[in-house]
Amino acid sequence: MKLEEKFLAKLLVEGNDDQHVVWAICEKLVILETFDVVDCNSDSQAIGQLTSRIKLRNASVLGVVLDADTDLAKRWTQIQNKLQPFGYPVPETPDLDGTLIPSPGSGYPQVGIWLMPDNQSTGMLEDFAQQLIPESDQLLPIVQQIIAELDTEPRKAKFKAVHKTKALIHTWLAWQEHPGTPMGQALTSSYLSTNHELCTRFVTWLNALFNT
Repeated sequence: MKLEEKFLAKLLVEGNDDQHVVWAICEKLVILETFDVVDCNSDSQAIGQLTSRIKLRNASVLGVVLDADTDLAKRWTQIQNKLQPFGYPVPETPDLDGTLIPSPGSGYPQVGIWLMPDNQSTGMLEDFAQQLIPESDQLLPIVQQIIAELDTEPRKAKFKAVHKTKALIHTWLAWQEHPGTPMGQALTSSYLSTNHELCTRFVTWLNALFNT
């Protein structure tokens, strides 16, 4: 996919890592190139672009990928509060397989929402990536042990507790054949697997939103 916007369908993401992970999944699994992946630079700007693009009615389909962070219910309420004034029938809870919300009327796009990592747990993109580490991987248990040791009292780790998975995945990536490979490249290099059922669900959601 290209950096410039060329489609009426848009997938809004929080940042560069999210953008490259989506691109890599689409490349690996040969997803039809029918939508732009737009790096919005933050979660607040992704939500802001969602509402502004709805108001402009300049998109045929809008998807947004957001981290659930530390409170899934709070994130979902935030989305409900943004979409319901336009008449979107937002469900009470996110769909396990990614939420699809039909257009409420003429000119309004269909909307899709995926909350990282899996629409049911707190967390972020890195939690999604961790689940794509192959089950046979021998480095992950070592990384987990080291991170756990750093996280004991007295705490030696400098990162915030909420960023433990972020520290874990980047440590694991630092130990690959090409140390420090970004998550998107880790997918194209097959360090991370696209065969996991979570990735399959994400791809099914993408196709249902943009390619049906």
